[in-house]
Amino acid sequence: DTLMNPLTYVPGDIASRAGLVAHRSVNDTSLHLGEYEDLKKSAVDPYISLRDAYLQRRRALISE
Repeated sequence: DTLMNPLTYVPGDIASRAGLVAHRSVNDTSLHLGEYEDLKKSAVDPYISLRDAYLQRRRALISE
C-alpha cells in the first residue's frame, strides 16, 4: 500500500506522513467498528480472536 500511495512520493517531513497514516488507520477502524464489537462479544479472548483474524487475512493476501 505504501508504494502505491502518492503521498509517499511528495517530499515532506515524517511527522506529516505519520499524521496521515494515523488518520487513515483511525478512519478505517471507525468504518468497521460494528464488526469489532461483534468479535469482542462473541469471543472468549478478544485478543486471540483478533490476532487470528489478522493472520487469516494476511495469509489470504499473500496467497493472492
